[in-house]
Amino acid sequence: MGTAKEHWSREPGRWEATLMPEAWATIPVIATPKVSPDRTRIAYSRGYDGRLDVMVVPVDGGPSLQLTDYARPQGPDLSQRQAHSIAWTPDSAAIVFASNQQGKLWKVGAHGGPSRPVEEAAGNHHSPAVSPDGKWVAFVAEREENVDIFIASMDGSQVRCMTSTDPADDEYVAEPKWSPDGSKLVWMQWPHYDMPWDECALVVADVASGERTIVASGERVINNWPQWSPDGQWIAFMSDRNSGHPNLHRVRPDGSNLESLVYERADHLWPCWSPDGASLAYTRNEDNENQIWIWSDGRARKITTEPGVHSDLSWIDNTRIACIFQSPLAPPDIWAVTTSGERSQLTHSATGGVLGGDLVLPEVISWRSRDGLQVTGMLFTPKEQVPGKHPLVVHIHGGPVGQWNKQWIPWNQYLVQRGYVVLVPNYRGSKGYGREFMEKLYGDWGGGDLEDNITGAEAVITRGLVDPEKVVATGGSAGGYSTLICMTKAPGVFKAGI
Repeated sequence: MGTAKEHWSREPGRWEATLMPEAWATIPVIATPKVSPDRTRIAYSRGYDGRLDVMVVPVDGGPSLQLTDYARPQGPDLSQRQAHSIAWTPDSAAIVFASNQQGKLWKVGAHGGPSRPVEEAAGNHHSPAVSPDGKWVAFVAEREENVDIFIASMDGSQVRCMTSTDPADDEYVAEPKWSPDGSKLVWMQWPHYDMPWDECALVVADVASGERTIVASGERVINNWPQWSPDGQWIAFMSDRNSGHPNLHRVRPDGSNLESLVYERADHLWPCWSPDGASLAYTRNEDNENQIWIWSDGRARKITTEPGVHSDLSWIDNTRIACIFQSPLAPPDIWAVTTSGERSQLTHSATGGVLGGDLVLPEVISWRSRDGLQVTGMLFTPKEQVPGKHPLVVHIHGGPVGQWNKQWIPWNQYLVQRGYVVLVPNYRGSKGYGREFMEKLYGDWGGGDLEDNITGAEAVITRGLVDPEKVVATGGSAGGYSTLICMTKAPGVFKAGI
């Protein structure tokens, strides 16, 4: 007869895990890689133990160098504000970053040395972009309810607002980028009462005159992630104007010749031009993965297949692309991917506790909600299975306009190793499935999405693995609100919430 400890340890939900919280808590967060203009190094942000730093790593691999100390970069917010913190100077000698020092821009040498402030204009500043001649930096300035694009001389002596100062023009702005000749800026803007996934337009401004032209817009249409072609003749961007999904488009800087380059019912993101301007790389959201595709000569082709999420694309040269890659098996790191699909890892954030963690890939599943809507999610199941005995955790994403993909979520792995089954549903309102699916949540938060989560749990229960009396909801931010809704509106299904 075994001990009480041995008896309880055999119950699913009480198993000993090999991936411990201490292991994933020590993993640094790698984000926002930016290839230097001379194509030799990649700058990125590294978050660890409550602080962020600007780092550089050679494009061919090698040790990373930490550049920041006293002044450190702000964290990126690529979802709601589309904010980033790092930009190279055109001579590749320095990096400008949005700092934690009263929200101002600072500059640090790319080979080391002290950091110095660039400007002291009012507000919190982010998303810097240095002009091709190296004399000016454009950035977003947030001052209470006002959000504008400014340019400042690199010595801080001159600052000028490029957006409208009329209070009636209540727009949020993001992503300023210089044209290759330095004469124009492009940025995206959307109504202050909306979000960038609801409606946004692209604006091109003449830097000398300040004259602004909207080059891509539309009611309830998104036009975002603008990227100048190397010759300045085109602006590539993503728009859902045709398919209901953000697809790859391009337009002339004067707003003419707007055309769709790839039309399909799949979401695209992260467009970027090759240095010779012959190709456009982007990611395609498919089967809860984000794979890299290349458009060239009127045709698109897929170059990656590794299960996971590719993001933050930036060409190293005409044959290699730097990106962030993460998966359920590996935390985010910088990788180089060739146009023929060969891969090399440039940063290494995983610890031994993660590499030896015996992790699992999820299964993509779908089910019908009460009203017949098809909903998709992912199911994580333990390698050892005890039919009818596993507790079920329904892990609800935030946003609510978010999406679970095959990304690095170590808590899911930890729960699975303890003997839980974990469902991560992409309920109505999630992005990645087109505007119609996303807008089904409007005016109905806590209604149809609750039914999606309930029917997802029921679909898992019918498989016979889980104990229907041990179903738990969990989530953060909007997922925390949804957890509250699960517990208060469906206590017969969800016995607990976290």
